Amino acid sequence: MKFFNTFLFLFFCVFISAQSLSELIIEIDSTNLNVMLNEFTGEVPTSVDGNTVTILNRTAAQNGTAENYIKEKFNSYGNLTVTKSNYSANGTNVIATQTGETNPEDIYIICGHYDSVANYCANDNATGTVAILEIARVLSQYCIDNTIVYVLFDEEEGGLIGSANFVNQAVANNLNILGVINLDMIGYDSNQMNDASIHVKNIGNSLALKDDAVSVLNTYISEIGLSPTIVNPGIEFSDHKNF
Repeated sequence: MKFFNTFLFLFFCVFISAQSLSELIIEIDSTNLNVMLNEFTGEVPTSVDGNTVTILNRTAAQNGTAENYIKEKFNSYGNLTVTKSNYSANGTNVIATQTGETNPEDIYIICGHYDSVANYCANDNATGTVAILEIARVLSQYCIDNTIVYVLFDEEEGGLIGSANFVNQAVANNLNILGVINLDMIGYDSNQMNDASIHVKNIGNSLALKDDAVSVLNTYISEIGLSPTIVNPGIEFSDHKNF
């Protein structure tokens, strides 16, 4: 599956200066990604809260086990403050914050949704979910200048509800969000061209993030193996729209 490489550039372009990008590439564990993908789609059983479970369905009314799986993974990495935001009877966002050492009020967000419309649903959006978990695993080992908030949203499939709740809270708390990278359906290379689709809009820091991503993809083409494809304006059918 292409998503193992698809997300590599997404966290290189903004956050890390002390560690070289080549060294960070080596730290990405494709075996770990495969294991988490199989567990999160119910292909194999896993352990959550000390119990053997199968995460077969992640629809809003049945995804409590998926929430706890994500929270348990975040907590296992260390250096993260992990919370669950229960914004409705069936809606819960899972949030992990890695506080910046130099500019803690400056925030970058790496996000995606973990809910689904049916059983399994590997591409939409288990791929984005496990990519975020792997990014958090790697980056949480390092001191960083700015704060990173890793968010897994609920109820994207119901109308971007979880991300709307998060954004409303961010506005109310006057958070200084400098950039958002949303990972959704990153596991399917529909045209078999080994390209990474980067959806942007001419607002905020979107174009600057795009330029960084393109630079990294082009510089590390032999390691990552994907060429950038820019979609501007990008589609608005995922959680980035609310930002």
